[in-house]
Amino acid sequence: MVALFVVATIIVFLVIDYFVQRAAKRREALSPAAQVSAKPRFIIPKGYFFGKGHTWVELLPDGLTRVGLDDFVQKVLGSVSEVEPVPVNTSVSKGEKLFTIRQGGKEMSFRSPISGRIVAFNDDLSHSPGVVRKEPYKGGWVTLLEPTNLAGEIKELSIGNEAALWLKEEIKRFRNFITAQTEALAASGSPSLAGVTLMDGGIPVNDVMEHSPQEVWNKFENDFLGAGNGVQKTNA
Repeated sequence: MVALFVVATIIVFLVIDYFVQRAAKRREALSPAAQVSAKPRFIIPKGYFFGKGHTWVELLPDGLTRVGLDDFVQKVLGSVSEVEPVPVNTSVSKGEKLFTIRQGGKEMSFRSPISGRIVAFNDDLSHSPGVVRKEPYKGGWVTLLEPTNLAGEIKELSIGNEAALWLKEEIKRFRNFITAQTEALAASGSPSLAGVTLMDGGIPVNDVMEHSPQEVWNKFENDFLGAGNGVQKTNA
């Protein structure tokens, strides 16, 4: 009888340990603190889905999704003076404009990685737009979306190692982009991108785009956030 009790107790503890470890692994997979880095400076949290226009999607338990801009863009963009979303209750299709980032007199529009109805805007960004830089994957989320075709569109987004590999290629592409823009401005007689340097094997330093004119912002939006990067470009 005692032997059966001991065996039963061991089984109970093994079952408890199994579920504790399983829960821990699930928290690690979904937690923003569990990160995959394409490079040390550019972070991709596990459990987040990434669109080609440098926006991310976080799936929430209630079926809604949070959307924001990724760490790569917030770092190369520089300071943010305003975040303007498309109005709440607006329905957007994948690839349509979702929000606009402003830096003084310059602006850049980001497009929705999925289709859905805008349920809410992060009110914290109204008085503290810089949060998108400090916490791009947490407090810096931009809009809350009710998806309308998540099952069909989520397959077109990348996650985890796939997203990290894609970001590495984007960093290389951005290096070439900045080099080309600097040469074009110099050739036209316009001021070059003051302060722009590349380091660590081609990783752009922070705030590179802060030193560039609107024409370079427009080119970046087209090449990295719009039609040039496989994202539907609209006039929305």
